[in-house]
Amino acid sequence: MKISRTPLRISFFGGGSDYPQWYNQHGGQVLGASINKYCYVMLHDGKSWFTYDLPNKSGLGSSSAYTIGLLRVCCDFDNVTLSRLATTWEQDKMNGAVGSQDQFICAVGGYHHLKFSEQGIRDIRLPMDMVRPLESYLMLFDTHQYRMNRDVIPQQLARVNQNEKALNEMVKMVDVAVNCLKSQDYMGFGGLLDVAWQLKKSLADSVSTPVIDDIYKAALSAGAIGGKLLGGGGGGFMVFFVEPERQDDVKKALPDCTNVPFHFENEGSKVIYRD
Repeated sequence: MKISRTPLRISFFGGGSDYPQWYNQHGGQVLGASINKYCYVMLHDGKSWFTYDLPNKSGLGSSSAYTIGLLRVCCDFDNVTLSRLATTWEQDKMNGAVGSQDQFICAVGGYHHLKFSEQGIRDIRLPMDMVRPLESYLMLFDTHQYRMNRDVIPQQLARVNQNEKALNEMVKMVDVAVNCLKSQDYMGFGGLLDVAWQLKKSLADSVSTPVIDDIYKAALSAGAIGGKLLGGGGGGFMVFFVEPERQDDVKKALPDCTNVPFHFENEGSKVIYRD
């Protein structure tokens, strides 16, 4: 028996620019990190099982974490190679309606500034001592609203040309966010999340819903500086940037959502049991 453990991820900025339909022509970049919530895949006698720390269909890269975890128990390639195999597999299986960030971040782990082009992925890994202070400002919530990416992503991809201005702005924001982290301007980082979410919502009507909009408004009214829905849209988890002294107020303002404490992790996918 072999058991793999693969982290889920949070994408902060640039999501939507990691689809080849966009970056092969324009280039793209994202800022994202793996977290200490995992997908576990077990392989025994040719049969596999899997389970998650958090619900799948969550916007946390769960499908890619599963693909990476399955590959991890089936072969001994390094994690970067696994990410490339998983990207090809998922994009072929989903007819191109899958981006290229989740597989890399889930496989390799850590906090990454990824740049995408027709030539491939350039990885700029950010040191944990730079990003660790950000954790105390971030709150992760399960909205208990779920929607399959295959219902959302094709609508966004069909509007790539129409969304060119918004996507270019989202790409530029990655550099601004990285500079905020380098200068320890965490409040600037939080305010940028709000701007990014407004741009993300403009990509397609299916990105948000009235329930998600109400959750977002309630969090900001209670003290959140900014935030966003994770993943392609329509439902799943939301992350908010909240000063520590206001976090209890935000929890109280979102009684129908579940707050999930987390930390960034730095290990990536690994085999944790082998007999």
